Amino acid sequence: MVERRSVAPDVAGSIPVTHPIFATPRVGMSRTNRLTRHRRNRYLFWLLALILCLLNSETTAVSAQRASTTRIQTPNGSAGSNHPSVNTRTYVVLISFDGFRPDYLNRYNTPHLDHLATTGISAKSLVSIFPSLTFPAHYSIATGMYPESHGIVGNRFFDPVRGEYFSYRDRATVEDGTWWGGEPIWVTAETQGMVTAAFFFPGTEAAIKGVRPTYWKPYDGQVPNPDRIQQVLEWLSLPIKQRPHLVTLYFSLVDRDGHNIGPESPRMQQSVERADALLGQLTTGIQSLSHAEQVTIVVVSDHGMAAPDTTQVSVIPEDVDLGQVRTVSVGPMMAMHTGDRGQSLQLRNQLNNSLDNASAYLREDIPIHLHHRANRRIGDVFVIPEGTGTVQSTRRENLPAGMHGWDPTLNDMHGIFMASGPDLRPGTILEQVRSIDVYPFLTTLLGLQPHGEVTGSMTPFEPAFAATALP
Repeated sequence: MVERRSVAPDVAGSIPVTHPIFATPRVGMSRTNRLTRHRRNRYLFWLLALILCLLNSETTAVSAQRASTTRIQTPNGSAGSNHPSVNTRTYVVLISFDGFRPDYLNRYNTPHLDHLATTGISAKSLVSIFPSLTFPAHYSIATGMYPESHGIVGNRFFDPVRGEYFSYRDRATVEDGTWWGGEPIWVTAETQGMVTAAFFFPGTEAAIKGVRPTYWKPYDGQVPNPDRIQQVLEWLSLPIKQRPHLVTLYFSLVDRDGHNIGPESPRMQQSVERADALLGQLTTGIQSLSHAEQVTIVVVSDHGMAAPDTTQVSVIPEDVDLGQVRTVSVGPMMAMHTGDRGQSLQLRNQLNNSLDNASAYLREDIPIHLHHRANRRIGDVFVIPEGTGTVQSTRRENLPAGMHGWDPTLNDMHGIFMASGPDLRPGTILEQVRSIDVYPFLTTLLGLQPHGEVTGSMTPFEPAFAATALP
């Protein structure tokens, strides 16, 4: 928690004389009275000087305290022990409800999410990244970077430099920190003397820059959701020295049902309202803690969900030779690695001459607003369908009822953002915020120095902070 203090405005080191001392006697004033008046003026002058010096010292001390906080360095992690300077800061619980669309809040009964928004802050929507898929989207939330910069460019992808594939279902790659670029919020915290914990969140299973959260769990979708909450509450109940100041928590129930039954299905009500009840269970447990007033809850979703357009299925023609091409499905898109510039040009042209509802791009020509050019893992040729269409190497008879991954500017790809805590102005409604803006928001809450490659910005959140909470 950024320490809330009332700090006087900065003052100059020298003390200005605001009123002259009379050198010429006033008419009708005795010498004794003139001496008394002169002494009183001198007394008031030195009293004012003393007060200004004290105020200046307090301001300097607060500034020095903030500066010293940012200079704390524990490059190998916190070793399970909070640095004494962080003990008074806020505790942040970052909760992800995968695949939760903003319109679910209006369609269904979500009293706990509604209460969180009214007692804290909320955004009209959270704009995801491209591709709007679980692993790249969560890791952009965690790092404040686009996938082209942090390197997790899909749930699955090929790295031509390593000559290897990454898959979110392959524990060996998921737990290998060398795949993960950038610096996630838990590494920022751990390397600045702060204990962290994770009950699932993409990236927390790997030693990124050699650092993991102090407490973490390998992903297991079979762990009951109430058990996850109970573990978080136990972490938050630890002695102050071992208690994590950042905890991540992940739930997949809304995303799972969105895929299986479709986001427009009335049956989505069950999973949405169950997700809301989970938040209620967590907040009730937090309220029972002696330090409940120090806890900030942040709720996000990584992306939205949409029904794929079955009239816009683009199948790669059989006469397009992919024998020497590595292809990777990236949600509804397709990445192609040729390793040869000439072959890439030929492949792009051939695809654009044969596909009606999709466009093939050289990596450097992918639409700039998608921020998806500056990484070889993206592929040499990238095929993007129109609207909510899909690109397939062979025609599949059945598409899932719901998908995501498309252009994050589409409303159906938007997620949610809300937060409530001691430094936030209750009832603040923000416009759209980007997933890459969440990282600087979290570093501000936790009083941390952000890493130097952040693309996101704190600007969208500034109206939401109490004046004394901003550094």
